[in-house]
Amino acid sequence: MTDDTTDATRRGLLKLGIVVAGGAAVTSSSGVLAGGYSNAASQQAPSAAVVTGRRFKGWVSRGSGPNRTTLEELTLRPIAGRQVLVRTEATNLCYSNTGVVLGLPPNLGPGPAGPAPAPAPPAGAAPRASAPPAGGGGFGRLNAMALIQGHGGVGVVEAVGAEVRRVQVGDRVCVSGTPHCGACYQCLRGRSDMCQFLGRQGPDDLVAMADMRDGTPVYANSHIGGLAEVMVTFEEWVVPVFTKASAVDLGMVCSCVAVAGLGATTSQGTGILRPGSAVAVVGCGPLGLSAVQGARISGGSTIIAIDPIRARRELALKVGATHVLDPNVEGDGLVAKVRELTKGPNDRLWAGGRDSGGLLGGAGADFVIEAVGADAAPPRAERGPDPTGIVPLRQAYEMCAAGGDIVTTSLPRGNITLPAVLFTIGGRTHHAGQAGGCSPMRDIPRFVAMLDSGQYHARALATTVVPIERMREAYEEVVYRTTATAIMTA
Repeated sequence: MTDDTTDATRRGLLKLGIVVAGGAAVTSSSGVLAGGYSNAASQQAPSAAVVTGRRFKGWVSRGSGPNRTTLEELTLRPIAGRQVLVRTEATNLCYSNTGVVLGLPPNLGPGPAGPAPAPAPPAGAAPRASAPPAGGGGFGRLNAMALIQGHGGVGVVEAVGAEVRRVQVGDRVCVSGTPHCGACYQCLRGRSDMCQFLGRQGPDDLVAMADMRDGTPVYANSHIGGLAEVMVTFEEWVVPVFTKASAVDLGMVCSCVAVAGLGATTSQGTGILRPGSAVAVVGCGPLGLSAVQGARISGGSTIIAIDPIRARRELALKVGATHVLDPNVEGDGLVAKVRELTKGPNDRLWAGGRDSGGLLGGAGADFVIEAVGADAAPPRAERGPDPTGIVPLRQAYEMCAAGGDIVTTSLPRGNITLPAVLFTIGGRTHHAGQAGGCSPMRDIPRFVAMLDSGQYHARALATTVVPIERMREAYEEVVYRTTATAIMTA
C-alpha cells in the first residue's frame, strides 16, 4: 500500500476502536482510562492491549540514597483510552529534577570533596519537593514507587488509545512539561499554563505503564517519564509538531526550561515585552538563556544577562544579550547598576526622559525575568551570592522599573521580604510564571517555528549531549552547573 493508503487505513481502524502499534492492529476496549487518572480502576485491562510484551530501557528511581536511580530493562503494559505511546528521541535534563534523580537529601548535596551541607533554609521554609520525606503523605508514597523521571521530551507516536484525537501514529510530538486539556476551568479562561491536570500527579493519579523484571510496577512521573526509550502519557500532555529539526534541537525547544524561558518573553500569558524595551534576565541557565533569546526575538533593545558563571555570561552574549553582569562582582550595587544601564539617553521629564530619582524612580528594566532558584548541590562552577535563591529574587523585583513587568520562574527556598511601599504602590506587575505563562498547544508550535526560521538558536545551548546510558553523568554536570544544558538521546 502507499503511505496515503496506510495512513487512511490506520485512521479507519482508530475510529473503530482498534489501535495501531508497530504496524499491527489490536482491539481496544473503550472507556479504560478515558474519564481521568484512575489508578485502581485501570490497572487491569486485558482487552485494552496495544503493545504486548515490548521491552525497553528506562531509568527507574525509587527509595532513597545516591543509587536510587538505575537503568533497567522494562516490559511495557497495555495502553488505552487517552493514553499515547511515544518513542523517545531526546529529553532535556531539567535542573529541578536533579534531587530525585541523583538522590540528594534535603538541602544537602555532594560537594567537590564529598557530601557537604548547604546553608540552612530560613525559618518557615517549606521542604523541597525534589527530596520528599521518607515516610507518610503523598511525597513519601511517591518516593517509594518505581518512577521514571523526566520533565518532557520529543519523540514519535507509536500507538494511541482509542479515544485520542490530538495525534496519530507516526506524528512527531513534544511531550510537554505542562498539560493543556483545553476544557478545565483554567484552560477555558486563557490560563492553560495552570491547566488543572497539572495537579493530577499524586500517587493515586499515576497509572502503571511498565513492569520491572521482578514484577514491580513502574510509573511515569508527572505522566511524562522522559528518561526512557519510550514515554506513555495522556493526550493533554502531547503537542504535535511538524518539523524536520534534529532531535537535539527539538529536545531543547520542547523542554520545560526552554518553553518557560521563551514563554516568559514571547507568550501572551505574561506581560507583553514590547520592542525597544530594556530587559534584565536574572539567572542564565537554559531557562534564562532561552529568555535572553526570547527578548532578542521580541525586539528588546537593552538585554542585560546576570549570572555568576562566566561561561554562561559568555554564552548569553552570543545568543542576544547586550550586557552581562556578575552578581558576585556587583554585590549590593547590582540593582543600581541595572538602573544605570537602563536610564536612557536623557533624564529630562518634559522630553520623555527617565528620572532615576524620585519616590518610585523611572530607571530600571521594563521587563525582568527571574530564573535563579535554589542550589540542589554546591556548584563546582562559580557560586552565586545566595544558595536559597531569595537574594536574586528580591533583586529582580527591585531592579524592575515602575510600570514594568517581572516574570518569576524559579524554585527558591524560603520566604522573601520586599519593601512594603514598593510592593503596594510601586507599579510593578508580577507574573508568577509557571511555564513562563505559555499555552502549550498555542505556543510550542510557535517556538518550533522560531527554531526552524533560525530565530531561536537551540544548539548553542545544548552544551552536553549524551546517549541514554550516560544520563547520570550528564545530570551530575547539570547539578554542579558545569554545563548550560544537557540533552539525553534515546
